[in-house]
Amino acid sequence: MDFILMRCDVGRAWRRWEIGKRRRDGGILNTVNKETFFAKLPKKNFELCWLEWVHSALNFFMANAMVIGIGGVGSVIGQKLHEYDCFDRIILADMDPIFANQLAAKTPKSRFLVVKTNAMHTDALAALMREHEVTVTCNACVCQTNYSVLEACLRAGSHYIDMAADIYSAPGVKKPGKNSFEAEIEKFNQPFLDRGLAGILCMGMDPGAVNVYARWAMDRLDTASSIRVLDADNAEVRGYRFAVLFSPETFFEELGAPPYYVKDGRVVSGKPLETEIEWVRFPEPIGLQKTYAVAHEEGVSLGIHPPFVEKGVRYSVFKYSIPDKVVNISKSLQLLNLDTWKKIRVDGVEVSPVRVASAHLPKPAQLGATVEGYSCVGTEVRGTKDRKRVEYFVYSMDSHRDTYEKYGYSLTLVQTGIPPAITARLLATGKITERGVMMPEALDPEELMNCFSREGLPTFVEKREVERI
Repeated sequence: MDFILMRCDVGRAWRRWEIGKRRRDGGILNTVNKETFFAKLPKKNFELCWLEWVHSALNFFMANAMVIGIGGVGSVIGQKLHEYDCFDRIILADMDPIFANQLAAKTPKSRFLVVKTNAMHTDALAALMREHEVTVTCNACVCQTNYSVLEACLRAGSHYIDMAADIYSAPGVKKPGKNSFEAEIEKFNQPFLDRGLAGILCMGMDPGAVNVYARWAMDRLDTASSIRVLDADNAEVRGYRFAVLFSPETFFEELGAPPYYVKDGRVVSGKPLETEIEWVRFPEPIGLQKTYAVAHEEGVSLGIHPPFVEKGVRYSVFKYSIPDKVVNISKSLQLLNLDTWKKIRVDGVEVSPVRVASAHLPKPAQLGATVEGYSCVGTEVRGTKDRKRVEYFVYSMDSHRDTYEKYGYSLTLVQTGIPPAITARLLATGKITERGVMMPEALDPEELMNCFSREGLPTFVEKREVERI
């Protein structure tokens, strides 16, 4: 029986080899036949040394992953990646490794390697990726690092995943009127294609999973007219006068930026916290919420994605439910110009105002045990099927308390961290085959949708049909 089980383990190693080990000669994913695979095993007595051969084969042919930026979301990604046996080693990289060391210390049989690095130092980062033969990199840093990490992945031959793009124009890179995800695609798509690499942009929850939800619904319609991404939360944080459940800098930046969205087939903008205000009824126990159009990548990307436009989409928007207290805080920061990354000099020191405004807020990774309530994030797609009006609402909803008890992190962090971790596994195992730099709606949604609920992102579908009698 032991001999049969060991043969199964070598068979598993063979399947990993068959997926293909990434080489550095142009980034092409090469495969070999079974004879070549077994020729790589040591030439020793077959029966006596089988276990040693199994161990050698499994360790040699598994992929390595890197997570850059080990805050709350980065910790969730790392923890999730550690559950996958397709990864031999997970490199946790950050300028300040305190959370990375905590994650490594609390993980039984840890396969983590903690390193100090700066995501803006492209040459050093690319060298680190080559040194550790990184197959896929998850960039969980602020979006200002995207270009540096994309370039490092290109040089080192690593797939790339991030969770957000810069909502402001990058001088000298981005053309006026174009959103930054477009600029990243424009700059890196062809080089990534040439090296056989995938760069999946904005693959968190929203943007990210909601883009996949949109694609899944669109694939089931004959025509479509509108796509709304809707995000609501009734969470209460105990023990703090004010707290933000994800990056405070990103939060204030989004609320203070002009919201771009697609209306009548054109990209338009509005005034922050004064645009597309609407009361929306979410599934219970969240219920009726006041929502605002907010600057988010998917508010534009879903409305200009060519296959969606061909099906008739002329309206797309991202809407967020925001309490009056938060609206007032955000407008105060806007009035004082404290919601920007553009550095100013104070007492001889250059600082980013948004970093100052966020400096005394609690870290999102520390909030999990103090949060009560529910979060609902989903995508509504309206269209037709067989000449009937059809509306899909595909969403994820869960309890902050239950999620913290299960994962040790807040629901917002878990919702954001699970999609990129799943995507990394599917890239490493060859189940995502698209190449180039793209938004999540460009991916085949079926494999991702099959994984979401099973791997910690409970996903629901509401379908409504209207038929004339």
